[in-house]
Amino acid sequence: MRTLRSLACLALVLAACGDDIGNPTSPDAPRVDGAVIDGAVVDAATPDAAVADARPVDARPVDANTTDAPTFDAAADAMTVLDAAPDASPDAMIDTSGEIATARATVDGSGLSLPIERAIVTYLKPAIGTDPAGFTVQALQEGPALFIAVDPTTLTPAPARGDTVTFTITDMGTLNGLREATAISGYARNATGVDVNTLSQDVSAATDLVSNLDNYESEIVDLNASLAGGFVAAGSGFQKATLTSAGITGNTGFTVRVPVTLIDSLDLVTGCNLAMDNVPVGRLTTQTQVGAFVAGDMVVTGCPAPTVVSAVAVASNMVQITFSRHIKASSVLPDGSQFTFDNGLMAMSASATGKVVTIVTSAQNPGAAYVATVANSVTDLQGTALGVPATASFTGFQTLALVRINEVNANIANACDLIELRVISGGTMTGYKLQERDTANLVTFPAFTVATNDLIVVHMNNGATCNPGNSPNETTAANEQLQATHAANYDTAFDFYSADTGLTNTDNVFTLYNNAGAIMDAIFVSDDPAGASTATGTENQAALVGAAAQWSPMLATYLDTVFRTNAVDDLNATGTTAATSSIQRVDNSDDNDKADWSTGAGPASTWGALNVGQTAF
Repeated sequence: MRTLRSLACLALVLAACGDDIGNPTSPDAPRVDGAVIDGAVVDAATPDAAVADARPVDARPVDANTTDAPTFDAAADAMTVLDAAPDASPDAMIDTSGEIATARATVDGSGLSLPIERAIVTYLKPAIGTDPAGFTVQALQEGPALFIAVDPTTLTPAPARGDTVTFTITDMGTLNGLREATAISGYARNATGVDVNTLSQDVSAATDLVSNLDNYESEIVDLNASLAGGFVAAGSGFQKATLTSAGITGNTGFTVRVPVTLIDSLDLVTGCNLAMDNVPVGRLTTQTQVGAFVAGDMVVTGCPAPTVVSAVAVASNMVQITFSRHIKASSVLPDGSQFTFDNGLMAMSASATGKVVTIVTSAQNPGAAYVATVANSVTDLQGTALGVPATASFTGFQTLALVRINEVNANIANACDLIELRVISGGTMTGYKLQERDTANLVTFPAFTVATNDLIVVHMNNGATCNPGNSPNETTAANEQLQATHAANYDTAFDFYSADTGLTNTDNVFTLYNNAGAIMDAIFVSDDPAGASTATGTENQAALVGAAAQWSPMLATYLDTVFRTNAVDDLNATGTTAATSSIQRVDNSDDNDKADWSTGAGPASTWGALNVGQTAF
C-alpha cells in the first residue's frame, strides 16, 4: 500500500504529496489519534484532507515521517493506509479500534454485521468448566479490546496469539457485564507474528483497575500483585482471590480468577506474589477479575514457607509426612537423610509427591509413639525453606480399618442430621476424616480401634437439642455412653458428635478419608435429578471422588444435571426425625454408584443396626 502511494507521488511530481502523514510538526500533518477514528474523510480528492477523530482517546501518535517506508508496525495495524486505486485518497484508513469500540457499544442481539478488520489476537482462552473457549482482540495498547466467544479450533486457520485477523461479528452478547462477540463470519488471517508485548500495559501501579473497569475490559495487561486472601468459588472449575498491588490495596473488587487445577499445581496461597504476563482483564459485573488460565500466565514467588502438618504410618516400614505446601521433589534427598525419628526408628529412603513425602523406615513397633523431624533443606516449589513446625508425632503402624458409609439423613429437624458408617474389616480409625462437599470437615476420629461389623453414628449440630445429656464421643465401646442417659445415642453403635450445624439437603457429596488422606468411600446425593444447577463445592468434590474411582460413572467433571442424574435421590424427602425414613445402602456390595442405595423417601431408618438386605461379614 505504501509502495503504491510512493509511485503516485513520483508520477504527479508534487512537492505536497504525502504531507498528510508527514512530520507531526508540519502544518499539513495533524496528529492522528490512533485509538478510535470514527469520522469520515473530509475531502477524498485532496491529499491534505484531515481525518476527523470523533472520539479522542489518549493513544500513541502515528509516526509517518518516512512515507515510502517498506516496513509496517503490525501492532499499529489499526491505522493501515488503504490505496484502493491510484487516484484514491491516501487518507482512507482502517480504524480497527473504532470498529472494536462500535461492537462494544452495540446492544446484544443477532443478525448483526459489524466488521473487525486487521485486529490482533492477544490471548487464547481455553474452555474450562462452563466457560467457553475464545480469544481476545485488540489494536492499540490503550484499547479498546473485545472477547470473541468462539472456539479458536473451529476457525481455519485457527487463530494464534500475534495473528492479525479480519471477520464480521454477527452476534453480540453480555455475560456478567463482559461484552463478547458470540458468533462471527468471514474469518480470515491477514498476518502472523505480531509481538503482543507491545499491546500489553503494565498496570501494577494503576489505581483505577476497578473504578475504570470498562476501559480495561478484555485488554491484556502485565500485573505484579500478591494474594491478599484465600481462594473462593468463582464459577464451575474456577476460584478467585483478592489481590493487592502497588496501586490498589484493600479492595475486594480487585481479584484474580484461576482454574482450580492451576491453583493446586502452582500451590497458590495467601501471601504468594504473582507476576502475570499478557493476561486478559475479565469481570463479574463491577468486580475486576484478572484472568490467569495456564501456568505460563504467571510466575509465582514469595509464598509462605512450608511447614509440617502431620505424619502417619501407612505400613509397618513406611511413614507419610504431609506439608502445608507442595514440596519440590528435587529438594528431597533419595536417601531419606533429611528425615529423622526418635525411639530408634531410621529413615531408609524418601520421595515427594505434591504435599506428601513418603519415607521408607526400619521396622516400626505397632502402636509405639514416634516423632518425625524434617530438615529445613526441604523446600516448596519456589525453593522456600521449611519453616516451623518442622516436627509431627505419629504411632507405629497398625492395620487400617476398612469402612463404608452405610446410612444418611440430611433432613432431620433442628439440623440433628445423621450419617452411619459400617466397618467392613477391623483396625484403627485414628485420623480418619468424614467430610461434606469439598471443605466441610464433619469429624476427624481420634485414636480409635474398631472391629468388623461395628457401626458408627455421626451426629450433627452438637448441642442440647441434638445431644441431650452432653454425651462425649465413644471410643472404647458402642455402649460406653448409654442411651438411658444420653437419649440421642445408640447403644449398638459408636456415637460421635460433630460441631457441624447440619448437612445441606439440596446436593451433596459425603466422603470418608483414611489417615493417609486416601478416599475410602463416598456417596453423591441430590434432591432433584433434573435440577438446573449444582453447588461448586459439590462439583469440586465429586470430581475428586471420580478421579479416585470411588463413584461410577467415573467422569472428569460432574456439572449441574450431570451430577444430579448420577446421584442418589431424594435428599430432602427423607424423614424429619431420626426414627423415620433415611437413605440406606441396600446390601453388602459396594459398586460405587447410585444402585447401591435406596431412593425416594427411603425405608424406615436402621441407625445402629444392619439395613434391610444386609448380613454380617
